[in-house]
Amino acid sequence: MTRVVDWERRLKAAIQKHQGLPSQYGVSDCYLIADDAVEAVTGKTMFGLAARRYSTPVGAAKQLRKRGFETVEDAFAARFAAIPPTLAQRGDIGVIERNGEICGGVFTAIGFAIRDDKRVLFLPVSAVKAAFRVE
Repeated sequence: MTRVVDWERRLKAAIQKHQGLPSQYGVSDCYLIADDAVEAVTGKTMFGLAARRYSTPVGAAKQLRKRGFETVEDAFAARFAAIPPTLAQRGDIGVIERNGEICGGVFTAIGFAIRDDKRVLFLPVSAVKAAFRVE
């Protein structure tokens, strides 16, 4: 997969979209913010639209297990090469560990964007547990 010509504009729009959405499973959550970033950068979602059909934490976990994954980190690692977080560039994805849970996000020009239970947050790269090159 290669980056599409206008990926920078598309990535910015994807982040802005999530900033305007409520924090809700299947609408704007820690998997979808990363998957929308992947789609913005490459033109394709990670695992197709069916992987986005859930509305609860249980439904999200079911979608992961259906594809053989326990966490979003497992899903990201199956699709993209792992890299040190300090080498990640805009549009790459990664995970943090927060309150005992693995949460996905995307590297942006102003930090690592994640979705918490209220809004999109921008964290420092030092908060990132694992990163994956989106290409």
